[in-house]
Amino acid sequence: MTLRDGERRNTTEQLELPLDQQPAAPVVGKVLRTVATPPTPPRIPAGDQRLIRLLGIGALLAALATIGGALTIDPVVDPTRALAVVAALALTVALGLTALLLLRSFQGHPGVWRVRRRRSVRRGLFAGALIGGYLALRIIGLGGPTGLLIATLLVVVAEAAISRSEIDSV
Repeated sequence: MTLRDGERRNTTEQLELPLDQQPAAPVVGKVLRTVATPPTPPRIPAGDQRLIRLLGIGALLAALATIGGALTIDPVVDPTRALAVVAALALTVALGLTALLLLRSFQGHPGVWRVRRRRSVRRGLFAGALIGGYLALRIIGLGGPTGLLIATLLVVVAEAAISRSEIDSV
């Protein structure tokens, strides 16, 4: 039923019951209560929730170390400390991306899926190693965009091969 401006629904229309059911007359003075239903279990198991929280906290701490190091170190003057900052950045990317990928896997597949944790950790480590390795090579004077492209292609092929070979792989 479409209402025009200024029109109101009566109590029967407000209930929106199926056409074959007629509502009972409202009783004045009584509070209607519904039956309490048990809460539904969370979509993410408690162990994985704890893992996601720990990964997030670790990523935040590594990000703080990265920011602090990047603001205080000159990579030309002190390449050793710059490599430590690159390691902190790689750790930030690996931990943060692992947590995000784990969350994303539960969003897309709410059921039990045994390989989601391994796959998320592996992909996060691949991304962290790729970024950290490229930046470390750039600091010591090696590498370039072509090397990054080749390394990215190798990581994608390795991930596809490993994911394909897993049991229960989708």
